[in-house]
Amino acid sequence: MKFIVYNVRDDEIPFVQKWGKDHGVEVAYTTTTLNQETVEEANGFDGISCLQTIPYSQELFESMKSMGIKYLSLRNVGVDNIDLAAAKENDVQITNVPAYSPQSIAEFAVMMALYLSRKVGYMQKQLDQNHQFHFSPYFMGRLMSEQTVGIIGTGRIGQEAIKLFKGLGSNVIAYDKYPQKTTNGQFVYVNDIEELLTQSDIISIHMPATEDNYHQFNHEVFEKMKDTALLINTARGSIVKTDDLLFALQSGEIAGAGIDTIENESADLQDSRSTKQVTDPDVIKLSMMPNVLITPHSAFHTSEAVRNMIDISLSNLVSLNNGDKPKDLVD
Repeated sequence: MKFIVYNVRDDEIPFVQKWGKDHGVEVAYTTTTLNQETVEEANGFDGISCLQTIPYSQELFESMKSMGIKYLSLRNVGVDNIDLAAAKENDVQITNVPAYSPQSIAEFAVMMALYLSRKVGYMQKQLDQNHQFHFSPYFMGRLMSEQTVGIIGTGRIGQEAIKLFKGLGSNVIAYDKYPQKTTNGQFVYVNDIEELLTQSDIISIHMPATEDNYHQFNHEVFEKMKDTALLINTARGSIVKTDDLLFALQSGEIAGAGIDTIENESADLQDSRSTKQVTDPDVIKLSMMPNVLITPHSAFHTSEAVRNMIDISLSNLVSLNNGDKPKDLVD
């Protein structure tokens, strides 16, 4: 039994090596992104572990079938970039890691909310662009306990975010198409998303990307939000229409945004060894705004999360090769 790990980052390598040693399994790794051409590197292996936001195409699964590779184990949660029908047609079974560290992403969302609420971006602008370092009345922020936080999506990550915001004294409301049976007195579900939009000072998105929520946050939605509201997106870039977000920020429809994931993320974004200069005009525009904190899809990135992503992904490959049905099998 031997596996290959694609798109590995330098910080993942020690965890890959340790897992292989602890389990007595040969594990190779490559920094290469997985596609129909690079899959040739997997020839002779019994399974592939991968983490990327670029598409897993029909052609890739056809190549895997021709090579006799039946198992693809993701190191992340989302499957919105996978041609699941093509995987099934080519007899490739897929697993994911639904809960590698919900707290890691939740903490990052709260950090973004604090950064924006306390106007840290304006302080940095004064220092970085104006080369000044002094008090300003424009730096006056708001306490978290003064604000209503709207959580969209109350799965594992959303629930962790609720605990943290509640711990800071925020009033927390939430919306989910499939609500939890109990809220434990930590938050209140609203009847519809419109109610959440109009009541929230901070909106934090924690739902998976689907066809139904593609560009759900658009000009129409931003108009309904408070002009003092902050938007936090640590979920998926496709949920927010970038052009409309830029307009909302520039026109004052909303007060700020924390963006960890953007539309059409490139393979280069996940290349930890890249030295390329940023050229995406939307990223450049957002990065220059003091009321925006933009980060390269890194909300998950803690030692606990990386360890769990490696361990669970590779253990799922063992289960598949042993003929077992992993609990993380994607149907």
